[in-house]
Amino acid sequence: MQEIYNPDDKRAVQQVVNELVRQFDNTGSITLALSKTSTVVSNPKVLSTSVIVLQPRNTSAASIAATTFVSSKADGQFTITHPSSTTPRAFDYVIHGV
Repeated sequence: MQEIYNPDDKRAVQQVVNELVRQFDNTGSITLALSKTSTVVSNPKVLSTSVIVLQPRNTSAASIAATTFVSSKADGQFTITHPSSTTPRAFDYVIHGV
């Protein structure tokens, strides 16, 4: 994170504040693709070095949580691998390391 050496430097202050805001607004929700075994999630805050944490939002999602995982990450997106189903399964996610 950038440091502010001169508090009168409005650009530096703005950059630091924007970086702080990005750290706290790093959540989302996704419903997994039906009848597929993977779902791609697009989010501009994802970096290839980010850590993604999934949290089931419904009982259908909770029943597959042990076999559902983030299988790949790239700047701007990540892929969730999961069992195929015709039942909607929703997850919340948090991105760490944005």
